[in-house]
Amino acid sequence: MKKNYWFLLILILGLAVMSCEDSTDPVPDTGTVYVESTPTGAQIWLDGVNTGEVTPGTIDASPGAHIVTLKLDGYGDLEFNVSVTAGEEFILTSGTTLSQLGSLIVQSEPAGATIILDGVNTGEVTPHTFSLADDNYTVVLQLTDYADSTEITQIANGGTATVSINLRPTFVTTFTTSFYESADPSSEHPSGLDLSSGAAISIKAGVNQDVDIFYNSDGFIVMSAKDRNGMTRETYFKVGNSTDIHDGINSPVKDNSWLTQIPDSETKYVFLYDADGHYSKFIIEDIEGGVPGVSAQLHVKWLYNDRENNTQF
Repeated sequence: MKKNYWFLLILILGLAVMSCEDSTDPVPDTGTVYVESTPTGAQIWLDGVNTGEVTPGTIDASPGAHIVTLKLDGYGDLEFNVSVTAGEEFILTSGTTLSQLGSLIVQSEPAGATIILDGVNTGEVTPHTFSLADDNYTVVLQLTDYADSTEITQIANGGTATVSINLRPTFVTTFTTSFYESADPSSEHPSGLDLSSGAAISIKAGVNQDVDIFYNSDGFIVMSAKDRNGMTRETYFKVGNSTDIHDGINSPVKDNSWLTQIPDSETKYVFLYDADGHYSKFIIEDIEGGVPGVSAQLHVKWLYNDRENNTQF
């Protein structure tokens, strides 16, 4: 009888020990991250993968370093570095206010320019509007036959920034020179201009066949070279609306309203159309002399389009 008693006691103790072992909680192999945001409803991404959870929410993560990203339409992404410990919760509630995206409007004349944003080809062309976070941005526009153009802009407080650029054609050359009134048509005082080369040329007979326009002492006017001293090249003039020849305004097409001369007092730029069918954009920048004993001299600047019948500037 005693043997049965001891056997029963040992069996009960053994079962009790086994029960204790089975009730021991396993060691956790993950931790958690609790995330809040303002506004709520942001997607919670972990290491570049959408977890399917939104804020406020909790996600599981293996122990170690991770990147948590919050994404919400109309707002800039927020990214955080977190360190997860097995069996513990990492609480992410500080600095989680999302910034509303602003707009960057990029346009050009002509349109169709490739848009490079902070050194990266966006794959977009002008005109285009980007939704971007508050920041400074460097915009580069590229278009065949036009010089690259760069502008730095800033989006602040979810506002709108606009970049609008008049692209400069590479087939347009800028010239600057001076020429004299025709009272003394010598090589020392050239009175004519060759628009295509940028050269000031004497209007003396025999050396003047490249002259497009000249500065006439009779009335102090700049006029077409045709029918003066045997010159043959006819040039037409159309006064513009500004003093800035780099304003990106293209020439109107030559028609019967164009004249063959302008006064030397003209302060606005003037469009020219020469005998070869090329357009120029010309301005008188300064006048010197023009008093007894001192020949008048014009300091001028012009843009020359080397493409026939192309009005772009």
